[in-house]
Amino acid sequence: MDVNLSNLRTFLTVAKFRGITRALGELHLTQPAVSRQIHGLEEYLGTPLFLRKGRFLALTEAGQILEQYSIRVFQLLTEAQEEIDNLRGLTRGHLRISATTTIGIYMIPDMLGEFKAQFPGIEISLTISNKEEVLHQVQAGMADLGFVGPPVPSQELAMDTYLEDDMVLIVSPHHRLATWDTVSTRELIEEMFLLPDRRSGAREIIEEELRRTGVSLMHTMELGSTEAIKKAVAANLGVSIVSSRAVTLEAMIGHICAIRVSDLNLLRKVYMLHLRNSPLSSAAEGFWHFLSNRPDKREGAALPPAPSRP
Repeated sequence: MDVNLSNLRTFLTVAKFRGITRALGELHLTQPAVSRQIHGLEEYLGTPLFLRKGRFLALTEAGQILEQYSIRVFQLLTEAQEEIDNLRGLTRGHLRISATTTIGIYMIPDMLGEFKAQFPGIEISLTISNKEEVLHQVQAGMADLGFVGPPVPSQELAMDTYLEDDMVLIVSPHHRLATWDTVSTRELIEEMFLLPDRRSGAREIIEEELRRTGVSLMHTMELGSTEAIKKAVAANLGVSIVSSRAVTLEAMIGHICAIRVSDLNLLRKVYMLHLRNSPLSSAAEGFWHFLSNRPDKREGAALPPAPSRP
């Protein structure tokens, strides 16, 4: 068989998910079809591309080489398309965004919607992942722009501040602190504290601030997502610290109470980043300027005033 872009895209997707079954949802192909494409590549190249390790597939040395070159192939094709799109302005093009979970769910979609309304010919894809994966996608040319919380020291990446995000303590309306407007960390030491994934930017900021104040939490539980944390807090299973933008609705309707923590600096900056020595596509550059010229979007989300402490 001849190698084509469809085969390479299938190969990259299986490598990404470390298995054929997990890749099916993104590929929209049957398992036999994916297996045929992978086996065809292996026959063409004369060497295995994957090894089975337990329930997962791992790339062989040959597979790792093919992965690197396949990424370069698609990157070159994207660059060619972008050069052609540059001739047309922003009437056509593809904008690829990668963002960490809180940013991708609560901060970027509205802006993407406004940008799409202004430039309907631009195709937009948004990938939501942890910070390490966002950096990998930008560095590998798989995303035009990345959005992360804490700053990333890297000579490869150029960064610009997108907005400021205010993080708050959240508790159930039935919690003893629910009617307080502010608390200090000494009030939280014995609480069951619900923490986000340790790879998240929010977790990094929370732990750094707690270390700075010398506070050690006695009871912690790690949950995988902000949505899981919000539901657990609403059920009074514990307290947590999340982006104020993630709980605006819940605070307004009274499902969750948002409280400021007086001795923690929970104001963080959100950064948009791209490869420093690689030109942005016209679509990515247009979106960069679109965000940069919206100072009203740089302010933290406004929360309903908390009831005063009795």
